Amino acid sequence: MTTSSEEAGGIAAVNRMLIPALVELADERDLRIAILSMQGTDVDRPKELPARHFYRGFGSRRSLFALELLRWSKVRPIFLFERVGLARALLPLAVARLARTVIFAHGSENWQSVRWMDSWSIRLSDLIVTNSHFTLRKMRQRFPRLRGAACPLGLSTSFPLRAEPAALPSIPLVYEACDRRAHELGGRVLLLTGRLHPSERKKGHDLLISVLPRVLVRHPNVQLVFAGPGSDRSHIGRLAYEARVASSVFAPGFLETPALERLYEQCYAFVMPSRQEGFGLVYLEAMNCAKACVGCFGDGAEDVIVDGKTGYLLRDPKDLDELLTVLLKLLDDAEHTKSLGRNGFDRLNTHFTLDQFRNRFKRILARALENPRMTLAAADGESADAAGRTSPRSTETQEVGEPHSEVGGRAGSDR
Repeated sequence: MTTSSEEAGGIAAVNRMLIPALVELADERDLRIAILSMQGTDVDRPKELPARHFYRGFGSRRSLFALELLRWSKVRPIFLFERVGLARALLPLAVARLARTVIFAHGSENWQSVRWMDSWSIRLSDLIVTNSHFTLRKMRQRFPRLRGAACPLGLSTSFPLRAEPAALPSIPLVYEACDRRAHELGGRVLLLTGRLHPSERKKGHDLLISVLPRVLVRHPNVQLVFAGPGSDRSHIGRLAYEARVASSVFAPGFLETPALERLYEQCYAFVMPSRQEGFGLVYLEAMNCAKACVGCFGDGAEDVIVDGKTGYLLRDPKDLDELLTVLLKLLDDAEHTKSLGRNGFDRLNTHFTLDQFRNRFKRILARALENPRMTLAAADGESADAAGRTSPRSTETQEVGEPHSEVGGRAGSDR
């Protein structure tokens, strides 16, 4: 894997969710797990990993990481990778069918501009587990013979599942806006959380700033809050100044989980018109606080948001008129927006809890271990997706290659 650090992004959060599922599966079958962390160090051992299992960190030393993968290949384990790029060292062995690989695929790097070596790692993988039905469909379009199964994610371990929808914070929240003045957050906060980096500019920050002047005409107390670390905070500030909405846009940077939870509680709705999500864990975090969500069709949000029931999906996020219409629909009717949020809260509890995700993953991996040359339904067991509706691909099956009889665990698991 790359890392499971709590300071890293969404894939690291998925790693923290997967490790206990792997431990449970290993204990049930008396197997050994070996976790190799390419970016982590030896002091970064995941707290979810019991001492009886192996861990080693490589501090981003790629050559040592690759050599360790090759060393582990001698015991013929099943390798589980979180990113296809981490499997490159094993490609010659995979071609010779001397290494069995499972890749957990998260996003567009698995179907757009895929490197030549990575495309062969995908083709030769015994199983591709995807974070959503959307990701699986996109990968099948690129790799028609893909052996894959969708395993929609669950609520991150950082956010305990709530028994009831969240109440507003009792203490007012005050942050510095892009005008460099402190402002108290009001009751019409539109929240977007995630890393602020040039590589993340398709998440929709710019679109929301562009449409904000028109929103403020009808709802002058609306505030945009973009919470997350990264080097693009100054870029956000420039956009806000150019649009003359600097006093209504906030980019507070990295926030510890308790502060982030208070923002989810405070916000009126969660709005991320992204064009780059393989799934979108942050939607689940907002749903845990019973907040209506806005995402996009043609994106991983399709797996999470039910259009018109738990929020809204945009056809074209670049169409500012469409975005404005959806935002005003939410802002004009507070009771309807609360109803959407409550529906999202119920949907989270029905389909996307941490335990439900881990059980999905365990079932998929266990069947791959038990049944050589088997078929897998694309989703949570059978022919329906995690939403309870028929997925465009869920009635198809994917062949899983024959696993080794000897399983050494997840050495190099780039989950």
